Amino acid sequence: MPQLSPLFWMFSTLMIVFLLVSMMMVFYMNGINFNSIDGSKVYFMNWCW
Repeated sequence: MPQLSPLFWMFSTLMIVFLLVSMMMVFYMNGINFNSIDGSKVYFMNWCW
């Protein structure tokens, strides 16, 4: 086992957060492009989260 586990966990958590934010942004943009009502719903869901 390598001794860089804290750095690995920090990097993995940063990557997971970045992927989640990018997925939410893509979903938000797709909702606005497809339907303005769905886009507003996604916008409120993002604020609730």
